Amino acid sequence: MFTGLVETKGVIDSFEKNDDGMVLRIKHKENFDVEVNDSVACNGVCLTVINKNNNSFEVQLVTETINRSTANLWKIKDELNLERALLPSTRMGGHFVQGHVDCVTSVENIRYFDKSSTWTFKMDKKISKYIVEKGSIALNGVSLTIAEKLIETFSIAIIPHTTELTNFGTLSIGDSVNVEVDILGKYIENFYGDKK
Repeated sequence: MFTGLVETKGVIDSFEKNDDGMVLRIKHKENFDVEVNDSVACNGVCLTVINKNNNSFEVQLVTETINRSTANLWKIKDELNLERALLPSTRMGGHFVQGHVDCVTSVENIRYFDKSSTWTFKMDKKISKYIVEKGSIALNGVSLTIAEKLIETFSIAIIPHTTELTNFGTLSIGDSVNVEVDILGKYIENFYGDKK
């Protein structure tokens, strides 16, 4: 479980395909401390650390994860948003994020102001019912608030701090992002669906 509050960015140092998918090595700042078996959200994808040293760690991505996320587009030197799993003592500043990607969408438009920006994304029909204005969403693992919902798109506003801390500063129109909708909506739908 995560909060969607990105701690740092990592850079893909290498990846090696294997029969299970691929092993990714991610370089990070030394103060990002992880241990083998830790869960780390990498661009919003919950992955398990299988190896580590002072400034990098390795994760195994299985084929299912690669097919459901933007991982199939990742390249060496790409920046990934990193967040370690939530601790019981952690402040809950974002929202509950599982690291289970619901779909991939694309950046449709970006409006820049002074240092803030508004981003518009294509609405995937699978998630439309979970998108609520002023509700929460995780994009590339970043907890964000939905500013506007239209028929085919939704928009979010990004403050300068988020642009600097995350990989949103490197994204452009047409780029793909991982989407995880708020888990509460899915549980409510499942509960009431069983009552029909």
